[in-house]
Amino acid sequence: MGNSTTYRFGSCLLDEAQRALTANGREIKLQPRVFDVLCYLVRHRDRVVPKDELLDALWPGTVVVDNALQRVVSLARAALAEAGLPDAVRTYPRHGYRFCFDGTCPPGSAEAPSTAESPDASIPLAAARAAVDRMDWAAACEAYAAADAESPLAAGDVEQWGRAAICGGLGTGVVDVLERTAAERDGAGDVLGAARATLLVVQIRMDNREGVMARGLLQRAARYLEGREATQERGHYAWMASRLALSSGDPAAALALADEACTLGRMLRDPDVECLGLVYRGHALMATGRIDEGTAQHEEAVALTRLGAVRPWVAGWTMCSAIYAARFRCDWLRAAQFADAFEDWSRSSRMPAFPGTCQLHRAAVLGVQGELDRAVAEGRAAADLLSRVAPWAEGDAHCVIGDVQLSMGDFAAAEASYRQAHALGWDPQPGLARLHLLTGRPALAQRGLERALEEGDWSQRERRGLLLCLLARAAVSAGDVERGREALRVLATDPQMLATEALRAMHCHAQAEVAIADGDLALAARKLREAVRHWREVGSPVGEAETRLRLAECLLQDGDASGCELELHAVESNLAGAAVAHRARVDDLRGSLAGRQAASR
Repeated sequence: MGNSTTYRFGSCLLDEAQRALTANGREIKLQPRVFDVLCYLVRHRDRVVPKDELLDALWPGTVVVDNALQRVVSLARAALAEAGLPDAVRTYPRHGYRFCFDGTCPPGSAEAPSTAESPDASIPLAAARAAVDRMDWAAACEAYAAADAESPLAAGDVEQWGRAAICGGLGTGVVDVLERTAAERDGAGDVLGAARATLLVVQIRMDNREGVMARGLLQRAARYLEGREATQERGHYAWMASRLALSSGDPAAALALADEACTLGRMLRDPDVECLGLVYRGHALMATGRIDEGTAQHEEAVALTRLGAVRPWVAGWTMCSAIYAARFRCDWLRAAQFADAFEDWSRSSRMPAFPGTCQLHRAAVLGVQGELDRAVAEGRAAADLLSRVAPWAEGDAHCVIGDVQLSMGDFAAAEASYRQAHALGWDPQPGLARLHLLTGRPALAQRGLERALEEGDWSQRERRGLLLCLLARAAVSAGDVERGREALRVLATDPQMLATEALRAMHCHAQAEVAIADGDLALAARKLREAVRHWREVGSPVGEAETRLRLAECLLQDGDASGCELELHAVESNLAGAAVAHRARVDDLRGSLAGRQAASR
């Protein structure tokens, strides 16, 4: 090192006064903030500099997301790599960064020791670590694979590789290496390290719908953790076990395990574990009918991500899960807000989240909002991507595509999409029942909905209110009015089943169908007008158009041609794009009105 403003290390000269970095006499261009970070780390090279200290020193009085600092550090590493010093800036997870040149720096923290290995680490390994810092998952996986081919990676790097692979939808490519690492750690007596590697494999197996393998590996992770209950590893075990219990149809066990994760996260002051516990606590509560409580858990989890307390992959997982749950409860106002926040967060953090799922959620929201062409394009892109990186969700993508095609009036394509979803192991209800209703097959719709209510998985239990609303309509249309009334009576026993504007709209529509069957057209018209108001609150022209058409039919049946004309005009003038699935009904109404006008002359 030189004087107070000039530092020499290797072939480099860092001149603070001239704000220049040179290597072998050649200047290496640096952005101003990158230069400042590098100087600060060099000046304080005797210690690990906490992230908060760097943020306060270099962005005083400014709110900065953690990813901005990661980006700057990554650029500093890239500049030093040009000078042959790819590992001079090292990451100490949950602590900070340190400039290390002379080999005197200790290894990284116990939480992830691989991030500070010897200064002669390979170029591919340095590239992999830099790619992780900038959340370029594909590049990180490629570089880790190259580094591992040179020399087997340390356990911490393998774990980082595993996490990058999961985030990038490339998990299957790292399973063998994780299993090797788990065996090595077990043999060395590092049972927590073995548990961490094993739990990453569990997550990959679950994402690929390999439940049998996942359960076996989860049991093995539990054995590694025997006697080590108050650990972060146990917290990650608990939320993954909760996820598996939920998918196996045991919401009570899922709730207990999610509670354990929340408790451990708070006790250990580990926001990642707490946040993931909140996510699955929310799912489990909703699966048992406690919708408001479950929603509150998801709102808290999303708030935790927005406060910047969790790692990026946890934030992505949390927001994705919250949108998913909102979608399944027809909570489209919340789903839209979460989706917007998710998109903003992904853009600002440069975190691509979980490939395909963001597009899928956006497609579902766009479909409800009436942007049908965009929705189907997003849905198809999501399905293509999910088929390669997250096959467990591919069936859901085909359900979303089917829903949009249904709104577009392409009934044959919608039926093909629902069949494909079923072939991929996804329940196509309630979309398939809506298709059967719109195509004049109410008995088929009723049978499908009855089955979904009796045998539905946890996701169908979350949407029980929606299924019952549609069942009431299908039963009445099929001539089974008493079954329609019974469905409405069940809905009346639990207000939480109708906790969203969209569900209240569908409930009003179902009540109207029973009233029409009873000959009470005035009551039916009031309920349909109420449903229209709910759909307008949701911001769903698709729901509004269908309901206004049914109101027009009801009014015409009651002899109110003027009222029918008003509703039909609203559909044709403002909701034409959202009413394309109902062209025949619009034409029939126009014909009936024209006939009445001719008869009155």
